[in-house]
Amino acid sequence: MRLLLRQLNTLAGLTALEAVRQPVVILLTTSALAFVALMPVLFTHTLGDSARLVRDSALALQFVIGLVLGVVMACTALRAELRTGTAAAVLSKPVPRSLFFIGKFVGLAAVMLAFSFLMTAANLLATRTARIAFFYDWWGSGPLLIAIAAAFVLGGLQNYRLHRPFASRAFGGLLLFIPLAVALSGFMHEEGAWGAALPFEIIPAGALLALATVLLTSLALMLATRLDTVPALVVSSVVFMLGLMADYLFGRNAATSKFFALLDGITPNFQHYWAVDALTGNGIPWGYVANVAAYTACYLLATLAAGIFAFRRMELR
Repeated sequence: MRLLLRQLNTLAGLTALEAVRQPVVILLTTSALAFVALMPVLFTHTLGDSARLVRDSALALQFVIGLVLGVVMACTALRAELRTGTAAAVLSKPVPRSLFFIGKFVGLAAVMLAFSFLMTAANLLATRTARIAFFYDWWGSGPLLIAIAAAFVLGGLQNYRLHRPFASRAFGGLLLFIPLAVALSGFMHEEGAWGAALPFEIIPAGALLALATVLLTSLALMLATRLDTVPALVVSSVVFMLGLMADYLFGRNAATSKFFALLDGITPNFQHYWAVDALTGNGIPWGYVANVAAYTACYLLATLAAGIFAFRRMELR
């Protein structure tokens, strides 16, 4: 058991490291963070509700970019290794195929959770900037933009001086500097209490989307056993859209039709993860997040089991 856990930890760590070394990961992540930081300036017709518009748009961007990022990383982590023979070399050792597949998922899930953490933190800062109509509080987006620039400077310096990979070092810089930007922004407020200007009610919404992106990544990894990047992205997008419309397409007829009840049961309902409307009321309770986490765990078990079943029957070269 100890050997299996050590192998799982090694596989997950190597997968996460290889994922953040991909240029597309740092490009998508940085572009999303920069766009969120600039949303208060780019959105001009806000009708006096700029904070809500920025908050909801940032959450929607996190959802969509998380889908694309999960599919690209999953296909690269599995499909590319199958083509190059890396997977065959690893599996020639005493490493079970199921452990190899789960290790890939754990590493990718860690990167997706880090991405969701960064996007939620950026949403906090950008929403603070737009919280007062027709006034830009630059203690929100300002530290965020500086943190992004500092992460790139750190990655560039380490690449130049120490010959370390730029993409992974810049991603690590984002994980270092953006929390510092949130901490600095929390102190800069006229009331003096830390965090008084930060909309912390966004955090449960970000946690829900983090669960959704992990589920989408598991689906993409399962599809990567049979499909390449573009077909996997198309199928994942179709499942994503069906999940968003599941209540309308299947749920309303589930009580009267076993067929629709079956479709409603096997389709992941992504409306459970999009609880933005609750933010305008009393907020999203953490008990609801826990229930959605349990719902996600059930789907993850099914998706990973199907992926392991497909991967065990693949012919490796």
